[in-house]
Amino acid sequence: MVEATELTPAIIRSKTFSSRWRGFAPLEVKAFLDRVADVLGAQQQELAAQQQELDRLNQELAGFKKREQLLKDTLINAQQVIEAMKANAQKEGELIIHEAEVKAEKILQEAFQRQARIKEEITSLQRLRAELKVQVQGLVDRFQKLLQELEAEGTAA
Repeated sequence: MVEATELTPAIIRSKTFSSRWRGFAPLEVKAFLDRVADVLGAQQQELAAQQQELDRLNQELAGFKKREQLLKDTLINAQQVIEAMKANAQKEGELIIHEAEVKAEKILQEAFQRQARIKEEITSLQRLRAELKVQVQGLVDRFQKLLQELEAEGTAA
């Protein structure tokens, strides 16, 4: 007996049956077998067309899956780059802040040193002023004595 998977329109059309008494009408059997063969042939063609379409769709799906994976990989890489950029920006920001703090500390130290020098200069100038005041007062006193002496000599002469 022929397996159902081995049936083709040609096998169906060429199939013959033995004759028996009061059997089926041979022309009706032949017509039915022809019709079955036509239907089977059409279904086999449709199945082949659907198989081709399925293969095409599977290839297209494989292409989409590759693109999807590529997009996922690209997205992951982009996220990693963004995270690295954020980390670098954070480190750079911290470095800038640290440098600014160091500069600010240096400026403050210089300002305190300058303030101390200015205070020393002020103190030194105040001492110098006091000394000059004493010297000028001494000169003024001497000139007054000298004038008094000159006046006393001028009135005596």
